[in-house]
Amino acid sequence: MDTGYTNFNARAYLKERCPGNELALKADSCFNTQWRLRCLHDFYQKFHKEWDNSKASLLEFGAGPYIHTLISAAPYVGQIYHTDYLEECRKAVLLWKNKDPGAHDWSPYFQFVVNKLEGQGGNDVVAERQELLRSKLKDSLFLDMKSENPLPVNPGPFDIIYSGFCIESIASSLEEYKIIMKRIFNLLKPNGYLLMLANQGCTWYTVNDVKYPTYPVTIGEILITLQELGFTLHYVESIKKKYESGVTYYNDKQYYSCYIAQKNI
Repeated sequence: MDTGYTNFNARAYLKERCPGNELALKADSCFNTQWRLRCLHDFYQKFHKEWDNSKASLLEFGAGPYIHTLISAAPYVGQIYHTDYLEECRKAVLLWKNKDPGAHDWSPYFQFVVNKLEGQGGNDVVAERQELLRSKLKDSLFLDMKSENPLPVNPGPFDIIYSGFCIESIASSLEEYKIIMKRIFNLLKPNGYLLMLANQGCTWYTVNDVKYPTYPVTIGEILITLQELGFTLHYVESIKKKYESGVTYYNDKQYYSCYIAQKNI
């Protein structure tokens, strides 16, 4: 898969987007990160009774170097698989899992989810969640969305698949977007759940001043694609992106959207 990400620097990306310090979630520019984490929190709070929390499997489809998107999932699934095309992103996740001194510091994000969103107090609870996630996170696997066999090492099918701002970053057309979505559908168990966050109408984003193209998918195209594939839509939300003055990572007239859908039998 030729993605144009040959020189993608995971460490620089995390430093820019997910600073590991006390200011990580306090700046206005972090509104988007907070919204993402709230979507994940709300999904698991509302739907976790629909599957066996001790056995359910979760796949994060094209996760980049992130693990904060898995914090809310840890109490409600039995096993988690992180996936990405880039070895550097997979290594970044495994460094954190293995408590490597060079791993990114995700502590502020655990505190935000556990203390603020879930309303649980104390550092002990935060530390327990970190250890819980490490135990549930089984591996970080190679994923090639443009391949007919996107997950060569495939422990699925999966009860839940989460994909955040990923598919449109790889697809170059609506046709290719639908093909990738079909591959996600095929990785889900019957009645499995898809939680997807998307950039509507976005044509590019930047990392350390390097610009990467994205397919400008619309909410209408997403809804039609979900219906055509055989998903039942449970929830959809769209919000305007917000950035701190002078900070623009995406073309700035666009929106984020959240979708919760279930695979029909």
